Amino acid sequence: MAIDPILATPAGFAAGILGLSLYPWQVRALTDLEKPGMTSVRCCNEAGKTTYLAAPAILWVMACFAGATVVITSGSWRQVKEQLFPAIQRFAPVLPGWEINDTRIVAPNGSRCVGFSTDDAGLFEGFHVGPGGHRETPLLIIVDEAKSVAEHIFEAIDRCRPTWLLLMSSPGAATGRFYRSHTKERQFYRTHVVRAVDCPHIDRKTLDNIIARYGRDHWFVRSSIDAEFSEDPNNGLIMQLSDVERCIRGVVAHQTGDICAFCDFAAGGDENVLAVRMGNKVRIERAWRDPNTMAAAGEFIAMFRALGLKPGQITGDADGLGRPVIDRMTELGWPINQLHNNSSAADSRIYYNRSAELWGTAAEQIKRGTVLLPDDPILIEQLTGRKWKRWSDGTLQLESKKDLKSRGETSPDRADAVIGAMANLAEFVRPKAATFEVLMQLQESREGSAHAGFDAGC
Repeated sequence: MAIDPILATPAGFAAGILGLSLYPWQVRALTDLEKPGMTSVRCCNEAGKTTYLAAPAILWVMACFAGATVVITSGSWRQVKEQLFPAIQRFAPVLPGWEINDTRIVAPNGSRCVGFSTDDAGLFEGFHVGPGGHRETPLLIIVDEAKSVAEHIFEAIDRCRPTWLLLMSSPGAATGRFYRSHTKERQFYRTHVVRAVDCPHIDRKTLDNIIARYGRDHWFVRSSIDAEFSEDPNNGLIMQLSDVERCIRGVVAHQTGDICAFCDFAAGGDENVLAVRMGNKVRIERAWRDPNTMAAAGEFIAMFRALGLKPGQITGDADGLGRPVIDRMTELGWPINQLHNNSSAADSRIYYNRSAELWGTAAEQIKRGTVLLPDDPILIEQLTGRKWKRWSDGTLQLESKKDLKSRGETSPDRADAVIGAMANLAEFVRPKAATFEVLMQLQESREGSAHAGFDAGC
């Protein structure tokens, strides 16, 4: 039986076989696969590139080319296993006889797909166009969240000489292969820019809130909404020294109010810290080192009593070694509140987890000068030394302590305690939101979709 020619195209396959309703930008990007070459798509957050671009591209190649090979990689293992392959698995009901697991797909016609995240360029060895050449047994390589993939990985991909190379990512810093694919190396790619205005499913109220929170020209807004490459003027730093110093000088009066304490637990070379907030003023009661965690528990309890604190006023870091310390405190009659840093953020569209949200909220409060901070050199160093990282979905994530130490910074024990004590500080006044309607009016004319092509394997 003859196959409808439309269904044999990538966009036609996505709509007619997979049942997807595509936006114009998705149709244009999928249409690029009708001829060999390289495509680079930079997207705003939540554009739908995984389900509506990557998954259809993979399944179309596998369905239409017996013996084809598809390789998917990303700077993030989580992106591959928890987002991309689940997006493919949702189409299993229309793919009878296909074997689909967490990181591998095999079709009845012998085509195969494998996904992995790696810093090892050697894992790309062995992936090449099949014996039938580009027309019969092609090779598709997809690099998801391409902004986070190292140059030596791209060099290994180049050696594979894929029939199609598809780069997809939210934009990051103005550096690296993905950035160059939209700038000085653009002549080698068919490029697409997907902004929030191109995605009707994205909630406009949420966008207004993000713009109000950060400001229309903030690098995070420009990246997550406008899909622009934008250098962070603070070099990724979460807080600026001038803002912290202003809070130490005290540009606002001390406002009395609730009392909140936070315990940051440590062992070995790091510090145990107790920070206490009274109204809008935070102080560090004590910071000390003690390899004996149970002895440290006793020290904390002695301070609680001396300060007249109650268990409900105290929170502790309940991850890692904090767990047994809190359990011991509970046994001794001090059932304090627990913070799990890796729990979900209240605003999960912006922050990767609760810890990142606490730092982000504290940074906003400090920038506005609404809190009084102690004049502690170690605290100042820790508050102003940590950087943001962006997760594969565009959310803000804290630089790890391991990365901090590799840059010569100390573990942010005092900063974590002070920020924990600030967690329940009253909300600050936010500026009036710039509406999404205004954003649409300011939107620049879309770039033309015609770009120079080139032969496969270049």
